[in-house]
Amino acid sequence: MPDSLTPAFGIGQLHYATDGRDILLNSPDGWEVDEPSRWWDGPAGGDGTGGPWGNPPPGAESGAPGLRGTSLPAVGQCIRLYQRIAAMPWKVYRGREKLDVPLWMLDPQVQVQDGRRNTAVPSMDVRFSRVEFWSQYISSYLLHGEGIAYTPRVLDDDGEPTGPIIAPLYVLHPKYVHLDDDGHYYVQDEEDPTGQHRLDARELLIIRNNVRPGYQRGLGVIQAYAYDLGLADAIRSYASNMFQAGIPTGYLEVTKPDFGTDPVTKQPNGEAVRLKREWMAAHGGIHKSIAVLNATTKFHELQLDPQVVQLVEMLRLQAWQICLMFGVPPSKLGINMGQSNTYSNLESDNANFVNDTLMEPAAKIEAAVDAVLPLGTNLKIDFRQLLRGDTKTRYESYKIGLDAGFLEVEEVREWEDLPAAENLS
Repeated sequence: MPDSLTPAFGIGQLHYATDGRDILLNSPDGWEVDEPSRWWDGPAGGDGTGGPWGNPPPGAESGAPGLRGTSLPAVGQCIRLYQRIAAMPWKVYRGREKLDVPLWMLDPQVQVQDGRRNTAVPSMDVRFSRVEFWSQYISSYLLHGEGIAYTPRVLDDDGEPTGPIIAPLYVLHPKYVHLDDDGHYYVQDEEDPTGQHRLDARELLIIRNNVRPGYQRGLGVIQAYAYDLGLADAIRSYASNMFQAGIPTGYLEVTKPDFGTDPVTKQPNGEAVRLKREWMAAHGGIHKSIAVLNATTKFHELQLDPQVVQLVEMLRLQAWQICLMFGVPPSKLGINMGQSNTYSNLESDNANFVNDTLMEPAAKIEAAVDAVLPLGTNLKIDFRQLLRGDTKTRYESYKIGLDAGFLEVEEVREWEDLPAAENLS
């Protein structure tokens, strides 16, 4: 087994499942390495029953080819911060007139089935809510470089998909969507390797993360920063392995004269090696048991482990670098690399976050949706909830606008989620 795979999958040279069973390694092409996610097909019980495969080995998800580092907490938090776009109100305007939001946008997978939705015939049991669906779309955009939603449309008299969009919609994984030489999208037939199902671009809602000059596909964080994500995952593996090896937390002192030396030949007799081996077997690594020492043996604890001190800084640097990969302010993850805090309050902090991080993908979503809305109709993702100040600051700002005459009471009530004044009588 390659040494590079050791930290991600187990201790030493042994692969093992979390129910205690050893894993047969068929290196280098065994599915245990190439497809470790298959270990999730259980779970098996603690006695090894109930499989077929049981629980995954530690680190299996992060060690999967093409996914190393994506299970790091900092990566997950960066993705969740971007998914706030899905939680914001999506509003549709024609000029300054506010319109009703299309139902396919409000409930893309027909989660609410009460006859109010204009839908195709849904055949799926699992349906995502609006926030879950668009969050998945945004995650695909971030990690894999493209958010691709299949948006079926009503056919016109010529059989062309030019009519209104109907639900349910589906998020397609960019890995399985291909481009032919003519620039047409298609998916591969699973049963026929030579068969292709062409996708009509008019039924696709696509946003691309990082488009390089001369390329047609987007580049996601996984592809753009594969090496750095692997390095971040290696740091996590190093931290885990630190409890198995490295600088010891103490040392044994034996006061017995001639310990480890044969009293006759004066040659090493291996007694010191045996003592070390037995001590490590009982108390080393992850073992935590009570030690019984005789009168000639003492244990001296090291008060400061230099590896632990170094690890803390490495983990902080790792999280900071992940923030750079995603374009997320490190302060959003509670990370400070020694710089002074330039934000005066939460409102200005969120304003910088929206402008520097969320605005670009939000603008791409707006542009993609505008292309399928009626001419002159536009989508606006409203970030006002993130930009709200505290209650006192908001009310003082409203008063300035009301006194100056450029705000109306009804506008203020709407922003504060209050019912219209006419409904109170």
